Amino acid sequence: MTDFARLPDGAQRRVHEASVWQLRLADDPALEVSEEFQAWIADPANHKAFKGVNTAWNAAEDFAVEPALLDMRQAALRRARMANTQRWRPQTMMQRAAAAAIVLSVLGGGAAYYFATAPDRYVTAIGERRTVALADGSRVALDSDSEIEVRYFKNARKLVLDRGRARFDVAHDIARPFSVTAGNETVVAVGTSFDVEKIGTKVLVTLIHGRIVVKDANVEAAPPSEKARPAVSLKAGQELVATADVRPIVKPANLDVANAWEGGRLVFNGDTLGEAVARVNRYTAQPIQVDPAIASIRIIGAFNAGDVSSFVSAVTSYFPVQATTTADNAILLQSRS
Repeated sequence: MTDFARLPDGAQRRVHEASVWQLRLADDPALEVSEEFQAWIADPANHKAFKGVNTAWNAAEDFAVEPALLDMRQAALRRARMANTQRWRPQTMMQRAAAAAIVLSVLGGGAAYYFATAPDRYVTAIGERRTVALADGSRVALDSDSEIEVRYFKNARKLVLDRGRARFDVAHDIARPFSVTAGNETVVAVGTSFDVEKIGTKVLVTLIHGRIVVKDANVEAAPPSEKARPAVSLKAGQELVATADVRPIVKPANLDVANAWEGGRLVFNGDTLGEAVARVNRYTAQPIQVDPAIASIRIIGAFNAGDVSSFVSAVTSYFPVQATTTADNAILLQSRS
């Protein structure tokens, strides 16, 4: 089976359409500013497919000194010009398939490889939560102001949580382990459900059901003489807490608290003020700043996500803390004088 044939049906269709556009633009570059092309490429998935075809096409051009490859490219362009005697329609199956066959034969499957391995990136804005259905059948629920990168390989599914928090419901595929890297930690699963959060340099992993293994994300880059940190296995209802230069700890998790964010609630159960503020700040364009002198205060409470005024009011009412507005419109929490 070819790399192209392994792509999902939707991905194959987009590569077909991207192949049509590659040939049309090669013959008439002015089409790049046409309303038709701009409307098509505005879809992020279409843009990714076109980038794959275009990247591989240009790479082939770099090696076009080979007579056979040069002849193939010229033949493709001649056939594209012949097709332009009638109006190209990317949705027309015959023209789409013909163009795809031409381009993919020239690229030697390079576009399919790019499409399969190039990352998908999913981002939420401040105050936004969304659930993403991944191509492998897994689902990811993203908290506000969060970002993940997704890559698919023949033998692996690799994700990176760049910031924020997400819940991962993993589709079972024992032949392609599902991993999520956040900071210095990599979570490896097959079919399970877990939550990963980044707060500064701290990473929290909560297992909702199933089994996962958490290992050092830097183990492959470490020198051979350096002993690798043992991987940690979690059971349902456990949470791993990892901070820089400190051995991770595993403790029982309160799943109601761990899952509260998906219902729009922020629950703090002995969290430091600094950590609580980091979570609150995902939901506001007016960030809260904390004086390091009071960042270690432990707080308990539940708040509606985005209700910054109630959070600040509670903190300043129960602790010797005052809130002031800075010149750049941030809220500064500091010790009450």
